Amino acid sequence: MGFFDWLFNGKSATHGDERLQAAVERVIEGTDPRLKAMSGARERLSPAVAHALAYAHEAIGHIPAGVELTPENWGQTPLLRAFFTRPGDISEALSASQDLRDFMKSPAAVGMETLHCVVAATRVERTVLGHAMEGEMLRQDVAQRTVSFSDMRIAGFTATEDVLRAGLEDFVLEQLVLAALRDVAENRQRSDQLEAYRQLLQTRLRLLEQGGSSVDSMLATAPREATDVTRLRNQLAANEAELNEIRPAGVGLDAYLDPVIEALQNAEAIIQPKLIEMRLNAMNIVVGPEVPDGADIRLVEFSTANPERPRRVGFLAHFPRSAFVEKTVDFDALLRSI
Repeated sequence: MGFFDWLFNGKSATHGDERLQAAVERVIEGTDPRLKAMSGARERLSPAVAHALAYAHEAIGHIPAGVELTPENWGQTPLLRAFFTRPGDISEALSASQDLRDFMKSPAAVGMETLHCVVAATRVERTVLGHAMEGEMLRQDVAQRTVSFSDMRIAGFTATEDVLRAGLEDFVLEQLVLAALRDVAENRQRSDQLEAYRQLLQTRLRLLEQGGSSVDSMLATAPREATDVTRLRNQLAANEAELNEIRPAGVGLDAYLDPVIEALQNAEAIIQPKLIEMRLNAMNIVVGPEVPDGADIRLVEFSTANPERPRRVGFLAHFPRSAFVEKTVDFDALLRSI
C-alpha cells in the first residue's frame, strides 16, 4: 500500500477524510487560530498537509520496532547496553522520568498494563587513543571512536506502538509548522531592520542631493566626493532587493498561511531522518564487522525545527507498568544531611 493509499484509506482525497481533516485543524490552530474564519484556508492547506503527513509516515517508518525496556532484557539487547551502563540504570531512568511520573498520574494511564514510549538522547562521538589488537600484536595509542548518549528522555507514552507512531507523525507535522513560523518571525525582524536602515539612507541621500547640508558634511574637513551619492543609491538598491526577497508575498493572514504551506510542501528539506547503523563493543567503541565481541545497533536521528539544537537519536520501547517504581523521599537521609 502506498503512502497516499494509507493516508486516505484507499479512497480519493476528500474533505471528509478524518485523518487529513484533523491534521489540517491542528495546523491552523498551531499557526494562527484566526485562519479558522479565513475563506478557503482549509482548501489551500489540505494538499500540503497531505504531502507532509505522507512524508511523516515514511520517515517514522524508518524507526525499527520497539524493544523491551526492562533490566531483564539488558543482557540480550545491544541497544540497551549501548544506552545504559548496567541493568539497574534502566529502572533508575524510568523512576527519574518526570514525563513518566506525570503520565502515571493522568487518566490516560488508568488500566494501561504495557506502556509504549520513545527513548531519545543526544549522541556524542569522540576520538580517543587506546589499545587495540592487530593480528596477534597489541598496539598502543590507536585512534578509536567512542559513542555515548546524554540528556536522555523517556516520553510519549501510549498503549500501542501504532498509536505511538501516529503521534510521532503528528510531531513531525508540528515541527514543520514551527519551522515556518520561525522563518516568518526572523523575516519580520530582519524586514523591520531593513526598513529602518532604508529610511536612514533616504534621509542621507536627500540631504546630499540638496547640496550636502547634512551634519556630517558640515563637520567634514574634506570636500564631499561625487561618488557619495552613487554609493548611497547603490546601498538603497541593495536594501530594496533584500526587502523584496524576504518580504512575504501575502498580506494579513496570507503572510502566515503561505510560508506554512511552503514548509509542508518542502518537508523533505526541513525534517531529515537518518538511519544510523553502527557496531559497538562493550566499551561503546565503534568497531568493524571483523571484531567478534561487537554488536550492531540501529537508531534513527532526526533534525529539529531549531537548527541550534543538537540532533537527537531515538528508539521505540515498551515496558510493563510494574517496571515503574516511583521514588519515595528518604526522610532519614534527608535528616542526616541537615
